[in-house]
Amino acid sequence: MNNMGYLFAANLFVWGGVFYYLFRIKKHQRSLQNDLDLIKEAVEKGTKGE
Repeated sequence: MNNMGYLFAANLFVWGGVFYYLFRIKKHQRSLQNDLDLIKEAVEKGTKGE
């Protein structure tokens, strides 16, 4: 593999890592948003019962 091949492989590896990291953050954010929606719903039900 010549130098350009190594450069391409490293570039591909780094960008793959970046996209994987962004995917994981988005997944975690979606999970947190779902939890927040459940908490808001529980609070609304609790205040309506009073």
